[in-house]
Amino acid sequence: MAGQACAIIGLVTFILFVVIGIVILTVAPPIIHDMTESNIVLSTRGIGYGFWKSPPFPILLQLWVWNLTNPDDVMRGAKPKISQIGPFTYRENRPKTNITFDSQNNTVSYISPQSYVFAPELSFCDPTKINFTTINVPYITAVSEASFWGVVDRVGVTLAAKMTHSTVFKSVRVYDFIWGYTDPFLEELKKVKKDAVPTTFFGIFAGRNNSHDGVYVVDSGKRNSSFTNVIQTFNGDRLLTFWSTEQCNMINGTDATYNPPFLDENEPVYVFSSDICRSIKASFEGLRKVQGITVHRYVGPPDDFDSGLVNPANLGFCTPDSSHCLPGGLLNVSNCQKNAPVVMSLPHFLYTDPAVQDMIADGIYPDKEHHQTFFDIEPQTGAPLRINKRLQINVHVKAYEQFLDWKHLPEIYLPTMWLNESTSIGDDNGSEFRWLTLYPHLITLCVGWGLVAIGLILIIVSVTVFFMRKRKGPRNSRVLVNEETEYSPTEHSPLLGD
Repeated sequence: MAGQACAIIGLVTFILFVVIGIVILTVAPPIIHDMTESNIVLSTRGIGYGFWKSPPFPILLQLWVWNLTNPDDVMRGAKPKISQIGPFTYRENRPKTNITFDSQNNTVSYISPQSYVFAPELSFCDPTKINFTTINVPYITAVSEASFWGVVDRVGVTLAAKMTHSTVFKSVRVYDFIWGYTDPFLEELKKVKKDAVPTTFFGIFAGRNNSHDGVYVVDSGKRNSSFTNVIQTFNGDRLLTFWSTEQCNMINGTDATYNPPFLDENEPVYVFSSDICRSIKASFEGLRKVQGITVHRYVGPPDDFDSGLVNPANLGFCTPDSSHCLPGGLLNVSNCQKNAPVVMSLPHFLYTDPAVQDMIADGIYPDKEHHQTFFDIEPQTGAPLRINKRLQINVHVKAYEQFLDWKHLPEIYLPTMWLNESTSIGDDNGSEFRWLTLYPHLITLCVGWGLVAIGLILIIVSVTVFFMRKRKGPRNSRVLVNEETEYSPTEHSPLLGD
């Protein structure tokens, strides 16, 4: 009886193993989901808040400038030959400050000051010690504007160029081209047409170091986690004013530093970039691994770069109207770049209309691996574990009949510089992140299925042993009885056997 009781207790225990395992597999995932959600929404109590406020991964800004090797030939109408020089690498810091929570509207406002420190060990050379030849951006900006001015003002531009010995193409120090310098031509032009020169300081990133791009107001995600960090307004506006349709002026998505959790690979991710004054769509391309963590890779689909004449959704980016659409792969950002004839593209004209690439005689070698923008995002938390944001800054060069120096130029989109702004989770952060994301699910599966498997195996073993013993028990009893019957002495049996 004691043996049977032990067997029953063991069997019940093993069944409990299976039940507990199934309960863990059923109950734990929703609990982990809720814990993840509560930590990701923007709240000072959430683990994700520190990540959002000050991204722990290092950010690098790499810059390459395009050196024009045949400026004299281009002045006579030839195609340009260019070669890239770089990278010139800077460590970037961009924490969020002036953070204000609005509990009534469930929003958070902030600014993100950016600062840059040169990293010589990651750079081609010191940018203060090397020059390159490129288009004279202040001069062409003035000429482009002056083509709509009267004769007297156009003469003023010509005189300012003569007095400062300004040429169509110029040799400029890399550092000055990036961070800015006081331009003599602009100083002289300001004397004759003050309202046309808002500043005499020119540089692609002039004023960007130790400054911010504007005030963001984002959703906290408390009402709906799928809106976490989604931008509500930028500099107080819900819509931009640079483009010709409301759809293109919409501010969609996040700032790419922090995303809503539980991403669906069938849904695109939207990112707003103040650098190009628009939101961009990124579609799921496939799964990747970053520090052993599975991520979703999102990229800008090639058709999203099509001309408005090919993709009607892009018609609003044709400015001032649909009759001024640029070739595919180009974005006219002059409206948000102080009317400079600046055109954005991907580096080396990746995904750009072949006719644009053909405008350059030599030096352009587009390659998806090195020139595409992508975002590698952990889908459960929405954390960007690796980002490569790549852009190329071009200037629309063409002949201007009213100006002698500019009469014979070919129409080209001349690359001046391209950049790669990147970040990636490191070894230390990768280990910590695995404990926060991968291991809870892994432990749940291991413990849950482990208990189920052990319980089932022990149940099978217990039942098998029980029946085996039950089958052997009666046969052994009969043998003992027969043996007792056959050899039991009686009153007539001899005391000693034969």
